[in-house]
Formats: sequence, structure tokens, C-alpha cells
Amino acid sequence: NHGLSAETKAALLKASRDFFAEPDEVKNAIAIGKSNCHRGYVGIATETLDDKNTMAGDLKETLDTGIDHGPDHPEVLKRTPLHGLNQLPSTPGFKAAYDRYFAEATDAAERMMRAMAIALDLPLDFFLSLGDTIYNLRLIHYPPQETVQPVEGQLGCGAHTDYGSITLLTDDGVGGLQVMKRGGEWINVLIPEDHMVVNIGDLMAIWTNDRWVSNPHRVINPRNTDRYSIPLFVTPPYWANIECLPSCINAGEKPKHEPMLSGPY
Repeated sequence: NHGLSAETKAALLKASRDFFAEPDEVKNAIAIGKSNCHRGYVGIATETLDDKNTMAGDLKETLDTGIDHGPDHPEVLKRTPLHGLNQLPSTPGFKAAYDRYFAEATDAAERMMRAMAIALDLPLDFFLSLGDTIYNLRLIHYPPQETVQPVEGQLGCGAHTDYGSITLLTDDGVGGLQVMKRGGEWINVLIPEDHMVVNIGDLMAIWTNDRWVSNPHRVINPRNTDRYSIPLFVTPPYWANIECLPSCINAGEKPKHEPMLSGPY
């Protein structure tokens, strides 16, 4: 009941496959290095998400996007990081599939944030009333192990936690996503076809004083097939102050984390 239709998901997965099948020179025409707000194409093994294993880059390629902020947007005028315009592929059909998915996924995220506010004894729109929520939609392609030939310890996506409030993820059903249990054991996350994964991010863990955990997770490249996934990263407004919520601390206790601003974090 998340509201993201099967047709919408299938259309963007197809558009994603079509884009990542383009020649490197086409993809690099919108390379993220050409963006002033972290939007665009990221090539295979050029990003490393596991701070403890920096010897080899992650075996994936991505397209990073977000809400378009025009030149007259207040945060663009202030040169606030992460605010600006997308670099989207010119692949036929891509823009229409992308726009539809982005709209339905952000609607689902807003419903999730309202439900979480209720659970935390907050006003219904607490998280949505802080300013302009940052939404970053990322398309990811994990090539087969046989294609990329990983070196020792090299993964499709190294172990990490997400930065923001929550992440909503769909994928193509191939598998490969793993999450760490509290005891340190890695387990596979198998996603039913009509479901989304909702993951807690670091800032939500800080808000809730670790009542809700930001779990480490990673991706193992599948064998003999490609994997495609679409995470939507939901982050509080850039200048939002993040500190322990009153409902998540008992009298006499001290918060586990210092207050911080969302964007700089």
C-alpha cells in the first residue's frame, strides 16, 4: 500500500537499463563532476562507501538526481550545497518515466514520515514542516561478478549507513542487498515484488536517540546477471537542526548525540 504502481516501477527500471547500456562517452557527458550540486553519472569503481575498505571502489555505476532548483531558488542564490539542476539522460522515454516515479515515491515517503511522526508523539506534519525536504533519487546498476571481477573485499556497494531520515528502495528482484543484524551477522534482504524497503538513516537515529537504528547495509554483486535498484534518499532540510526528540529521552537522561545541522552532516 505504498502507492508506487508496478507500471511506474517497471518503466523506470527499463529506462535505467537503457541508460546504463549507453556508451561510456554518452554517460560521461552528464558526469557528476560537471555538476555543482552533486547530480549526474558516477562510473564503476569511482565511489567507495565503506570507510574501512578504501582499497577498491564500489562495483556499481549510478545516476544521482534530486529536485530541480532553478537559478532563482533562495538556496541556489545562497550557494547552498546540494541545490541546483539535474543532469538527466536524453535516452528516449527516460524523463517521463523518471518524473512519474519521483512523484509517486516522494508521496510514499511523505506518508511514511507522517506515520513516523505519529509513532514519536509528534504533530502529524512535524518532519514535513521544517522546510524543503531534500529528496535524492539514485539509479544504480550492479554488473555481474563475472564482468567486473572483484578484487579481495570489493563489493557492489560497501558497508555503510545512510545519512538522512529514511531511504525508500525498490529493485528488480535479483537480490544482493544485505543488512547487518545487531550482533554483527549479515543477512540477505529479499524484497517481494510489490514491496519497498524502508531504511532508517543516521539523522533519524539521532532524532530518536538511537531508539530507531541506522543499520549498516551493503550489496553483493550477483552472479551471471545484472542488478538494478532505485533508492530514494529522504533528508531533512539543509538548515534543519537535528537533536533528540522529547519523546525519545527519559527524565534525567542525556542525549547520546550532540545537536547538528542536517546539510553539513
